Amino acid sequence: MAKTKMEKLDDVLSAFMQVGQIRAAGIVSKEGLLINARTPPDVDARIFSALCSTIMGAAEAASGQMNTGGVSEITVRTEKGIIILKPAGEKAIFTALAEPEAQLGLLLFEMDSRAAQVDEILREM
Repeated sequence: MAKTKMEKLDDVLSAFMQVGQIRAAGIVSKEGLLINARTPPDVDARIFSALCSTIMGAAEAASGQMNTGGVSEITVRTEKGIIILKPAGEKAIFTALAEPEAQLGLLLFEMDSRAAQVDEILREM
């Protein structure tokens, strides 16, 4: 039996979480709606989704205003972690909350691949 889109998205998140040093990961619509997530109990996935969408929207607006092209990623470093946002096609954002000492290069490399998978899954009819 073929897997549903939700099962395929679950597989993408599960594989990404295996990279290590990741506290949370999610797939969010550009409108801020939660599509799927892996979050610890102290992270409200719906609020995180809405905030990630807001950050991406602001970055896209700034990029458009300054004629710098499309946003390829957003990284926010804080005292307690790193928030990473990666567009996953036209309609979604792949998000991650990583430990402060996480290997950013590895995470970005993995997120490129996972975001492409999410885009492909969401485009399926």
